[in-house]
Amino acid sequence: MKTNKYLIEALLFSSYVLFGMSWAGGSAFIPQIMRELGVHDLAAGSHISNAVAAAKLLGTFIAAGILSRMLAKKAVALAMALMALGVLTPFVHGYPWLLLVRFLMGLGGALVIVYFSPIVMQWFEPDERPFVNGLNSVAFNVGTALILFGLPVMLGWFGDWQTTLLAVSMGSVLCLALWLAFGADGAQEAKPAAGAPRHTLGQGLRERFNWLLAFTYSGTLAFYVILFSFYQNAGIQQAKYVVLAGLAGTVAGIWLARKMTHRLPLLRISGLLQLLAVIGLHAQIWGWSDNAGLVTASALAAGFFIFLPITSLVTLAQEQPGMTPDKAAVTFSLFWFLSYLLATVAPYVFGRLVDLRGGDYGLAMAFATLLSSTFLIGSLLMRDAREPAARQATQGI
Repeated sequence: MKTNKYLIEALLFSSYVLFGMSWAGGSAFIPQIMRELGVHDLAAGSHISNAVAAAKLLGTFIAAGILSRMLAKKAVALAMALMALGVLTPFVHGYPWLLLVRFLMGLGGALVIVYFSPIVMQWFEPDERPFVNGLNSVAFNVGTALILFGLPVMLGWFGDWQTTLLAVSMGSVLCLALWLAFGADGAQEAKPAAGAPRHTLGQGLRERFNWLLAFTYSGTLAFYVILFSFYQNAGIQQAKYVVLAGLAGTVAGIWLARKMTHRLPLLRISGLLQLLAVIGLHAQIWGWSDNAGLVTASALAAGFFIFLPITSLVTLAQEQPGMTPDKAAVTFSLFWFLSYLLATVAPYVFGRLVDLRGGDYGLAMAFATLLSSTFLIGSLLMRDAREPAARQATQGI
């Protein structure tokens, strides 16, 4: 049976949407979970969300090695099986067990997010990749938006947080079953030629571009994790609009990635505007303005400019000289590992800053603003070096 590449993409996309729903749902229910498990301080409560981010450190670091040994179908099946362990969340009653389930679920999410790029390179032509990259980049955001905006409806359907999270996780089980039936390794599975070694993590660590790529995104990712973990509890109800505007930013980013022949100008402009928007988002907390409309506009702008350049950022990496699916797996393994290293530490630091100041969020918001500046700084340090074929493909669209 010939496997349809669009079915492959649909299953990968859907699995990560559901993972985003499960992660965001667990974060949204932090107050209820803390009360039920007897956890009283915010820094400890942050581990409910942080367990997933911590798992991504391990998962993203080992993802390339797993892919090279198991090939795509089995590697993705393993990832989906781990994500589906979210079905156990409503049935655990101890804090350590909850963290373990969240950790294993996050491990699966880490593997999938690394596999996006090499699988896209195996199945899709260069002129198709910006669209698919953009779709994959917004999968988590779609899941988060569904939780933030659909949670009241879902609670009305299911009655409580346990059943709501169980229903979401059953969707992950379905994706796993469909992948086992229809998944495939890829028409261009990256096996090295006879005697040719695979690209290793050690080689990837010696490449300047990989460090800049990770640095550029790491602060933005850390800010985003903090945003949906803490901002509504801080009284910034407009935080949910960051997620909503991110959907529009991704659509615009896909269109621009297919039209623009150079990636860096978009990355730099977006980095500057997202930093300014994050500052505006904090205006009320810092006492600069009581204008709720300013905060709402800043939230919308932050979401838009956080997600606008992501398609171009991923596509730029795929267009680097000598890039192959094998090398892409290493590049994005390091990209996500280094990004989640910061995103794992940052929420705890944020929560600790709030605790130390007796519930005041001012200093913690300054920390979050500093994190959001890495996209601008990293993009200014990058150079636009791409394969000639990639330039021609982009110019021909």
